[in-house]
Amino acid sequence: MNRSPSPQPPPRSSGPAGGSAPAGIEPLPSGPTLAIETREGREHLVVAVGGPVDYHTSPQLLGHLMSNEVRSVPLVVLDLSHVAFCDSSALGAFVEVLRQREEDGRRFALVGLQPEVRRVMELTRLVDVLPLHPTVADALAEG
Repeated sequence: MNRSPSPQPPPRSSGPAGGSAPAGIEPLPSGPTLAIETREGREHLVVAVGGPVDYHTSPQLLGHLMSNEVRSVPLVVLDLSHVAFCDSSALGAFVEVLRQREEDGRRFALVGLQPEVRRVMELTRLVDVLPLHPTVADALAEG
């Protein structure tokens, strides 16, 4: 009787793409990614986001907003005009970015909230905490 060897499971790799992380470090959740476009101004950045900001995508956004290149800019405007949904992970990320930027003496603004995103912010009363503006121009005009 001719037996072929039993298939071996693929080797596990480490790092963000492989799913296993070193001890003590939580792996990033797998799932969809965000479209993030950064436009640079004289003393500001506009970070435009497309797609849902949730448990799967908020680590990607938070990583971008907390990068050294972004952290050093005096004003970061987060354009959410192409974000139709956000969950508590997103709200936590927004608050964390605001906290860190204020601690560093830098500013942060959110613009272009879609109705569902605005509703979540109203329900959680973050409209009283986060600097919200209708448009990028309004956020930049505030100075």
